[in-house]
This record gives sequence, structure tokens and C-alpha cells, in this order.
Amino acid sequence: MLGNKVTVFGGTGFVGRAVVNQLSKAGYHIQLVVRRPERFREFALYPNCRLVALDSFDNQTALVALLRPTKIVVNLIADRTTGTEQVEHDAFDRVSLKLKTAMESAGVERVLSLSQIGASTEQDSHCWLGALANFDNHMNTIANAKVTVLKAGLLIGEQDDTTQRFIQQLQRMPVLMLANANTEVQPLWVKDFAKALVAAIDQPAFFGKKIDVAGSEAMRLKDLGRLVADLMQAKDAVVFPMCRLNARIMAALGALAPVVSVSKSQLLTLQKDATTDQVFADHFGFEPMAIGPVIADYAQPKHQRERYNRFRQYANRD
Repeated sequence: MLGNKVTVFGGTGFVGRAVVNQLSKAGYHIQLVVRRPERFREFALYPNCRLVALDSFDNQTALVALLRPTKIVVNLIADRTTGTEQVEHDAFDRVSLKLKTAMESAGVERVLSLSQIGASTEQDSHCWLGALANFDNHMNTIANAKVTVLKAGLLIGEQDDTTQRFIQQLQRMPVLMLANANTEVQPLWVKDFAKALVAAIDQPAFFGKKIDVAGSEAMRLKDLGRLVADLMQAKDAVVFPMCRLNARIMAALGALAPVVSVSKSQLLTLQKDATTDQVFADHFGFEPMAIGPVIADYAQPKHQRERYNRFRQYANRD
């Protein structure tokens, strides 16, 4: 009844690439909304994916017009890795209201929206999790639409903003300094998240729900850093916390920083624990990939990665 046309917002980052790829594999026709299509031509490599330009969410006429051909919207604006397409979190309230109004005017019937574990109206509305909670509530009250809010934990995979940074730092020197080192997380492979999101599109059991989406292995960020070091065979690597002031300085310096294991995104999104009692397999019907083989695939020396690739092929999880 919903058809196979999907509009994706915020899809140019780490999460979006996995979701667009999974949507394409599932046979959906995707229009990916961006401000500058010329910067993301590689998305044309995905079958049935086209880029659609939107200069501003304040352009309500254009926003409604591009939404009318589709009944399904995937909203990934909460992804902090979308680069020049990023919506700052202090603009979430305004943007979410614009999106809500446009989707109601266009008659959108199904919405799946990315959020984060811990987002709550009990948080200060000016902080990340508080602003995100208000955004979620706007999405959840779209008239005549079946909405699912997927509250993700730490999503990992090649080119993520966490483990990939750990790898780059350890390739420079056997010293890994971490921001928010004691934050507890349950890492989940981004491809498993994308598979779960796409499977939820036409499943009534997900309508009107807010669902925590996380892996099955709980650990602190410093434990994750240690795991990355072990998989890289950096046995002598030292893993230790970085104070918040130094972390802010390193994140502000960006590519010029002597320490590359910290980013602005980490400082924003990993201040609070991101763990849950909800079980991934209970919601989505399959077990998420263990994070060791996932990270090993892009962190280990080549001769070790080949061994893990055989495991992945055996599990049919490529």
C-alpha cells in the first residue's frame, strides 16, 4: 500500500550510506534530499537512487513538492557525520516543525526517524539529548502517519567516527587517548542497523513505537579502544582517558590536531551512557553481528583480515 518510493533526509553521512545501500538492495526507489547534489554524485552508483536539491528547510513550497511523490520518509538528520549537509542540533526544533508540517501537507504515510538512546525531555532542551527528544516528539506527532523512532546506540563500521579514529591514532603511535572514556555503550554494526530499519518499513508491529536499537555487547569506550588495539595487534598500546578540556582542543583543531582519536561528534553524542535492556533480536528477528569480526575486517593486518572474511562469508554477512 505504501509503494516503493522513499524520501531520505540526512542521508549523506556514515549512517545514511548504509541505509541508502540497504534500501536500494531491497528494491526501493530513493530520492536523497541534499543542498548540494554536485558534492554527492557517488550516490548515483546505488541502483534507483537520485539526488534531489533543497536549498533550505524554510522553503516550504519546495519541501512539500518533493515529498508528494512518496509515501515513505526516512529521516536521518540526527546523524552527526553528514558534513556540509549537517543540521546543527540547536536548529532541530525549527527544522522538525518544518518537516512535520510539510509531511502532513504532502500526505506522507510512513516515517522512520533516527534518534539516540538516552534522548529524553527530562534533559535540558539546549543539550544534545534534550534537543533530540523534542525533535523525536515532533516526528512522532505527524498527523495521519505511522511513525517509528529508532533510538540507536553507538553505530560502528568502516569509516565511522569512533573506531576508525582509534585506528588512525594507533597507526600514528601506540598511544590511544579517549574522550568520554567511561561512557558505556553497546556497539552495533551500522549494516545491521540499516537492515533493521528497512525491514521495519512495512511491519505494523513497529508503527507508533520508539525502539532502542543497540548491540548485545556492553562495554565502556576505553574497553572498545582496547579491543581495537588488540585487533590491530598493537600489544604495547596504552589506552587512557583524555580530560574534557584537552578533548575539546583536539576536536577544534580537526585535521591539524596531533591526536586524531577525538571528534566534535564524539564530544556531543557520547557524553551519556547509551545502553538499553531492549534486545535487538526480539524486535528485528535476527542476531546482530559480533563487533570483534566487524572491527577486525577493517582494523586487522591483511593476513588476519582474510581469516575473518571467511567467517563472515560463512555467516552470509558481507
